[in-house]
Amino acid sequence: MKPDTYEDGFLWREAYKIRQHTLLTWGREDRVNPIDGAFTALKLIPKASLHVFPNCGHWAQIEAAEEFYEVASGFLARHAERARKSEGGR
Repeated sequence: MKPDTYEDGFLWREAYKIRQHTLLTWGREDRVNPIDGAFTALKLIPKASLHVFPNCGHWAQIEAAEEFYEVASGFLARHAERARKSEGGR
């Protein structure tokens, strides 16, 4: 890593600026990004939700594909419905 771009890798540095509802998904056994990172993100992103997949590593969308689909599609459906209601039911 070059010293002049070192800070580019600090993923959570500006996470507090995210104002949309955000779904964080994490594998409990993720050795690439340990679960502590999930808790950091959860604290920093004001409207974040976290789903932790048991017996799962870094690739939750592959390792726990069915559960990932259920969690992600449920999250998207809830927030699409909220958006419709806030727009006056359009």
